[in-house]
Amino acid sequence: MPSPPFAPSIYFENADINALVREFSERVRADMDLRPICDRLVGNRWEDAELAITGFLHASLFLQRRPQIDQDWLVRAVQALDRPAVDRLSDILLDCALVSLPLHSAAVIAEIGDALKRLLGDVVSREGPSLERLVLQVYDRLHSGALMNRF
Repeated sequence: MPSPPFAPSIYFENADINALVREFSERVRADMDLRPICDRLVGNRWEDAELAITGFLHASLFLQRRPQIDQDWLVRAVQALDRPAVDRLSDILLDCALVSLPLHSAAVIAEIGDALKRLLGDVVSREGPSLERLVLQVYDRLHSGALMNRF
């Protein structure tokens, strides 16, 4: 059972994280507003998307390696999403964490979701030349593991 170094009293089982990601994927696919956006971003590669989310959460929780972020995918996601969609994704992640994890572990996932919501929410609401610069800044922050230090 892995233990995040930031909070030794909080434990995450691999099965719990996998259940969280599966639940999140199912709810996003069932959401009438998010499904068309995610179909453009994910297509029929939901298993790959779930593995990427799982890898991101493991990297952010256990500090074992930096998160692997596909810069091209991030650019496409920022172009496809708007602030309500980012808010909805964050809400779904929180709901899934509360269903899949003990409350104290769900709170850690909620913090990751809130940090992503702030980062992406600021970018998707922008237009013009500043957008490209902001996307690169978000990519650098995520890829460098900036969320790893927050919890």
